[in-house]
Amino acid sequence: MKTLITLLAAVTVTQAMNITFSKSFDIEIKPDTLQANLNITVKKATEKEVIEKLSKYSTFIDNAKDIEKSGGNYNIRPEYLYENNKRYKSDYIGNMHYQIKSKKSDNLNSFITTIYNLKSDQRVDISISSVSWMMSKTQQAGKLDNLRLDAIKWGNNYAHTLSTQLEKSCNVTKVLFNSSGHYYPTPIMRNEMMMDKAGAAPVPTQDKQKISINPSFELECK
Repeated sequence: MKTLITLLAAVTVTQAMNITFSKSFDIEIKPDTLQANLNITVKKATEKEVIEKLSKYSTFIDNAKDIEKSGGNYNIRPEYLYENNKRYKSDYIGNMHYQIKSKKSDNLNSFITTIYNLKSDQRVDISISSVSWMMSKTQQAGKLDNLRLDAIKWGNNYAHTLSTQLEKSCNVTKVLFNSSGHYYPTPIMRNEMMMDKAGAAPVPTQDKQKISINPSFELECK
């Protein structure tokens, strides 16, 4: 009987203790890309005139080398007037939208000034909205890799601290990362700015933005 009690005690002492928890890691950095929404509105007497004018701007934008651009979607619709309960077609209105961005604010402003200078009549409106700084995908990916490495190092150090305090041998058995981290961009000002005269768009402050991860750790102490 004494031998059996001793054996059970030995089994209890050598049982492993599993610890599972999550911890957040974050970093604040200055974003590297300035972006804006560009909208061009053309009003002409015929649909053909609208298409020709929008094509002129589209060609210029597509050929611009110093900025990144996406979009280019456009729509054209007739405008009607009503008189004496009758509807009359007056003009055609076309809208074209792009998102433009650059890592150099001077390049973006130079592009905005140049495209405004293409404006040749008062029936064309050019507007800029949602000007803001954002992190490029490359910048985000690099910082997320650094955060994951920091988390792994922290987990190993924490396991060492537990080993000392609990007088056990503790090791990290698993670190689980979610598929992507959380990115907290600066809130975008939605106000639209009509380009009534040639000039640079105001550049917002390049405030720091935060990226965070929340990995789960599994440790074993025995």
